[in-house]
Amino acid sequence: MLGSLRETVGRHRNRLCWHYSLAAPWLCANQGRKPTLLVMSALLTIGTILEASAVTSFWQLVVGRIVVYSGIGVASNVVPMYQSECAPTKVRGAFLTAYSIWNTFGSFLATLVVFLCQNIQIILCQLLVPVGIVLRYLFLPETPRYLVYRGRLQEAEASMKVLFGPEYNTSEEIQLLQLQLEEQLEFHKATSIWDCFRSVNLRRTVIAMGTQILQQAQGISFISNFIVTFMKQLGFPDPLKSNVIVQACGPVANLISMYTFDKLGRRINMLVDALLMAAMMMGVGGASAYGTDSLNAITQNGCVAMLILWYVFYGLSWGPGVWILSGEVGTGQLRERTLLLASLGSFVTSVPINFVNPYVQAAIGSRVTFIYGSFSVAEMAFVYFLLPETKGRSLEELDEMFQNRVPTREFSTYVCTGLGAQITQLENKDDHGEMKVKQVEHVETAF
Repeated sequence: MLGSLRETVGRHRNRLCWHYSLAAPWLCANQGRKPTLLVMSALLTIGTILEASAVTSFWQLVVGRIVVYSGIGVASNVVPMYQSECAPTKVRGAFLTAYSIWNTFGSFLATLVVFLCQNIQIILCQLLVPVGIVLRYLFLPETPRYLVYRGRLQEAEASMKVLFGPEYNTSEEIQLLQLQLEEQLEFHKATSIWDCFRSVNLRRTVIAMGTQILQQAQGISFISNFIVTFMKQLGFPDPLKSNVIVQACGPVANLISMYTFDKLGRRINMLVDALLMAAMMMGVGGASAYGTDSLNAITQNGCVAMLILWYVFYGLSWGPGVWILSGEVGTGQLRERTLLLASLGSFVTSVPINFVNPYVQAAIGSRVTFIYGSFSVAEMAFVYFLLPETKGRSLEELDEMFQNRVPTREFSTYVCTGLGAQITQLENKDDHGEMKVKQVEHVETAF
């Protein structure tokens, strides 16, 4: 009974995440990023304890699952925001990729534990993550940008010294952040969620929501929730073991993406891997389009190999990429609300997929992969026309470019002259205090 309940609640987890993520923007804006992390940890810890102690109680397990997924809903808002506001500009992609790494590593660990252990051991293993977060809480600083937004400048300087070291020129950067905030409030004041859909902020919202929607539409919910039944349809003899292999590839790919997103850029990663993901999904559909009963062992292994490669390409690009872009594109005044809308985009896409996919998969079999492959083709168009290159730019520099309505394909070469550019230069000083010359790598000229 407990196993079937876990499966049922798991299919509804995005709905449970969404209900509590509505409160996350208010918590982040009014209580701070750091206290919201503590709320997230508390929810995950309490929920996991309820699950672990629900040996015979059906409804206690239900409540525990709801509390856990509420914590996940808060995490999807506060974690990318905290990382984007704390990370140095030149390695912000790597910092935000870390969120995806721990998600995929957790999925792999859960899959492995399901394969090896009993129910109670599975739940007890989940307790390690929130306990670790709570133990590290005392050493986490509040984000300097949040403190500047609240006028707590001395605290912002202290926080920045914790993040960048005691020798860092905190007073100059705090002054620049304060001036940039005053400029924003004077010329582009935005306070409500409706401002996300007005003027230049609409473009930011489309990017944040679009990446989250397309991430789900391309098939990650299918891979996460229905890959085992799909492998059974292919006639594969040991789908659980194959699923462990698939899930193990995620953390490895994410580790590689920590380097590639900051070195090559966001656009080329997302564009090339969308093409490769489309090829893998459509390859599976083409190989098994005439039915799974007649598949030989070589074709079965080929299909599983393409699914593994799909997950690798996803881990190199769209897995971490949506969190990088969602955390970057929102303006400081609306960052909490932009992340909320991005989470909404993921929710309204994944829930229908989780409900509809079993029926579609039962009706058309392995050809369901053609649908997900088609969305990867749509992703390519989205990246080419709408997704700007944000690599190597401070959050304030991105504000300037969005407000100046810089065309998508000119982001990588645009020269900023405002306060954001000064913040980027300050963060890129070398060890001798000399300004580093910003080198723009033209990695997307072929696109």
